[in-house]
Amino acid sequence: MHGFQMAEHNQIVARLFLIGPLELTDASGTSYTPRSKKACALFALLALAPRCQRTRVWLRDKLWSESSEGKSATSLRQIIFEQRRDLGPIFDAIIEVDRHSIKLRREALWIDYHAVMENPSELAALSLSPEADLLEGMDIQDEEFEDWLLLERQNWRDNAERLFERAAQTPVQHPPAKAQAHHSLAIAPLPAARISFGVLPNIQQGCDETTAHVADHLLEGIIKNLRELHPVDVYDLRDATGPSDGLIGASNTDHFIRVRALQVRQSLTLTFFLYTAANMSIEWSQSIQTTVDEALDWTNYVLSGFITQNVDRVSRSIERKPTDRAAQGQEPMIAGYTALNMMFRLDEGALQNAEYLLSRDQTGQNEALFAALRTYAASFKIGENLGTLNQETFGDTDKLVRDALNDNPFNAISLACLGHVTGYVFRNHDLARDLLERALRLNQNQAFVWDHYALNRLYAADYETAQKAAERAVYLGSYSPLSYSYDTTLAMTSTMLGQHQKAIHASRNALGKQPKFKAAMRYLLVNLAQTGRHDEATRIYNELLVHDPDFADIEVQKERFRISQKDKETNFIEAIKRFT
Repeated sequence: MHGFQMAEHNQIVARLFLIGPLELTDASGTSYTPRSKKACALFALLALAPRCQRTRVWLRDKLWSESSEGKSATSLRQIIFEQRRDLGPIFDAIIEVDRHSIKLRREALWIDYHAVMENPSELAALSLSPEADLLEGMDIQDEEFEDWLLLERQNWRDNAERLFERAAQTPVQHPPAKAQAHHSLAIAPLPAARISFGVLPNIQQGCDETTAHVADHLLEGIIKNLRELHPVDVYDLRDATGPSDGLIGASNTDHFIRVRALQVRQSLTLTFFLYTAANMSIEWSQSIQTTVDEALDWTNYVLSGFITQNVDRVSRSIERKPTDRAAQGQEPMIAGYTALNMMFRLDEGALQNAEYLLSRDQTGQNEALFAALRTYAASFKIGENLGTLNQETFGDTDKLVRDALNDNPFNAISLACLGHVTGYVFRNHDLARDLLERALRLNQNQAFVWDHYALNRLYAADYETAQKAAERAVYLGSYSPLSYSYDTTLAMTSTMLGQHQKAIHASRNALGKQPKFKAAMRYLLVNLAQTGRHDEATRIYNELLVHDPDFADIEVQKERFRISQKDKETNFIEAIKRFT
């Protein structure tokens, strides 16, 4: 359930005050009091319920007694969604939600009402007087709720007189004030924030037995790609007759996704939908039209390209959503995606920020991925001259590679990062090939993996294989923020095959997207020189020296290109010599 693990005895992550005005704080006293009256009322209804649990039907009757069943159900879902957004990781720590009921986790949430009932000396500790009212000022203008509140306040007044009498006869234990953490309570670590998707049943129109599975194949490819870089929970709602154990929490998911497949004779139109779960509105959708033969040909790029296109757009949608996590000093929910994009900004400060983000204490499924991404940063220190890869950092990177590989050998992104570092940084191209081919066997829909497989085959002088892999990466990653890197790899493989015009075109594509990418500049320079375009080559060489002044040194040039074939390396160096 979104990364939450049951809090142990006396591990409190939040405090709820019902006597006086309602207030919700974390264990250190920071206020998380809901902004809406209905959300405050929801907390009150749950906190004063037997076992702190109520059915959804009961809650709807108390909060929206005059609304229809459908409208009240939507309103309750909206409040749950807003609280999950506003509370962040605290939500899953203190609230348990399923299809039928909502419950406050008493083992993780301290409630003043129950505390004073169990120990009247808390009244003095909380500076409460006999005149203190329950849920002071609460008014949501619903008769059912007002009747409930009237009864609960009367119960409180009846109990308060007895409690204050007992407190007067009990020695004061001086627990801390309201805004401070309770003296007997340990603060439990907050669970990592996660992103959740509910998978809705497909819409199939005109599909026959040969194409009925295509929509599922598309959805599962999208989910697999998302899971390899993001902390994602997925609730599969496609089979209404299946077991419900894995669907706990699905009613409070962030987004729903589904695919529509429309077949008209041999033409197939596939549409992917992303919904905002709170109100079931379509956030966006996008379609492709293909032939049935193309859709069923697994060597064809069409479906893979549509998978990666949707994953990149989903990632951007999540990344750009307004959030207050940064204001709270927390990592973004998609920190892996964010850190990888930071590295490809080709700025030393951004690279350092990415390394810092990845070095923060990460646990669970993110831990091995983050370690792999940290090793990947080392390749930028060599290839893009960002930062320094000294002997100590080199040793640390070697250890990170080994540890990350042991921790998570089943994530294609992790394996691609480790494979690239093993080949490019440590020059062990055989092991790198093994890692990258394992990544491809796990997931053939990741442009990032195909790109790094192309680089590995390039360094091993297997240029034909490298070219095919690079072309596939460019196609799959055409909507990715990293697409300029894929263009550059295609420029490199084209250069090795003597396809100078294709290499120049790919290099210029890359530099049009990321003008500071020195690898693209280097290969554009070589191809311009080898095709006799000396004025353009001179201009690129001078621009390259601005970003990498050491490149004038022949040994640095060799280090930057890292070409295994000496004759190719010599040709490159000779082509550049005329400008030095």
